[in-house]
This record gives sequence, C-alpha cells and structure tokens, in this order.
Amino acid sequence: MLELIGLKNRANDSSAGLTQVDMRKLELARALAAKPKLLVSDEAMAGLSSAEVDEILEILLALNARGVAVIMIEHIMRAVMRFSERIAVLDAGEKIAEGPPAEILNNKAVERAYLGE
Repeated sequence: MLELIGLKNRANDSSAGLTQVDMRKLELARALAAKPKLLVSDEAMAGLSSAEVDEILEILLALNARGVAVIMIEHIMRAVMRFSERIAVLDAGEKIAEGPPAEILNNKAVERAYLGE
C-alpha cells in the first residue's frame, strides 16, 4: 500500500513529520487498507501545489486502473477533467449538468454558473 502511494521510504516515520501532500497520501493509504471497491475522494487536492495535485491524481488514476471506482469531489478543474469519465455539476446543490468532460466544457449552464453572464 505504501509503495503504491509513494510513502514506502517513510514507513517508519511519525505522521507528525509528514508534509501536507504526504498526509493526503497517508489518508488514501488508510482508506485503501479496507480494500474498498469504491473510494470517495472529497477535496483530496485542496491546498496542494500543481505538482502535488499531479501526485495525488496519479495515485487516483492507478487505483482506478486497479479496479477501484473513484468518485471525485473536487474544485481543481484540470484534475477533474483529466480524471473523469463522467461529470455531474452542482450549483447551489442543484444538478445543472451531467456528461463526459468535453460536453461539460461546452455546457452554457455550467459556464453561466461558474463564470457569470
């Protein structure tokens, strides 16, 4: 598990000494210890640098490739677009769009909700 998420070399370290991105990786490892078939990733990339987002994204992609279904709740759009097969967009709790990433990018309701008119 630690090898998969990139923490094998820190296996004996205290969590108090981990960086923010390593703490996110540890959270993923804890969730994966239960061998889930479904993982809900809720803002796992919030507050991370671009390079750190890429690290977490690679882990999620690897998990998905191993058969773990992942529901990603995220505001980092480049990660959402790269990872997702299907996207549901909510505005004030109401679903305003659903479909593949390319369709969502061209959806006028999404554009209005997030960029204004």
